[in-house]
Amino acid sequence: MKLIISFSGRENGNCKALAEYISKTNDKIIDFKSLDIHGCSNCEYECFTNKCKYRDDDIYSLYNGMVNYDKVILIVPIYCGNPSSLYYIFNERSQNYFMHNEEKYNDIVNRLFFIGVYGSCEEAPDFLDVFEKWFDCADSKKHILGIERHKYNEKINDCIVDATGVKEIVDEFLK
Repeated sequence: MKLIISFSGRENGNCKALAEYISKTNDKIIDFKSLDIHGCSNCEYECFTNKCKYRDDDIYSLYNGMVNYDKVILIVPIYCGNPSSLYYIFNERSQNYFMHNEEKYNDIVNRLFFIGVYGSCEEAPDFLDVFEKWFDCADSKKHILGIERHKYNEKINDCIVDATGVKEIVDEFLK
């Protein structure tokens, strides 16, 4: 079973199309934007000494639930040369979760697979590198896939899943 999380702020874009393509029976798709999750702000670093003031939002249940899936696929679009701000909220909030659940870190990280959807490497050469911090250097490449629209002559509003060869690349990556 797979948990597929889209970090797109758009309702019907490439991330949703990829999530729907990847999803099979019993898999779960989550639009991160629909969760009740606060970003790191308006606090006094309570997470370092006690617990995050937002701990009762949806982030803990999201992280706790990841261990129930064989793979957790994070589909992240690029906005203004960087991963979407929704991804950064997920990333920031991981600090508090793993500070209080260190024993779960490797188990969860080994389930993570990132699919980055972006224009081109030339426009955003460091986009995929952002995701490498989750993994040991040797393992990162098998957990990160970049899909560059320009390689397929796709524009921002085109459906990347329909481009020749994309489904095969995604299938091979998730095999």
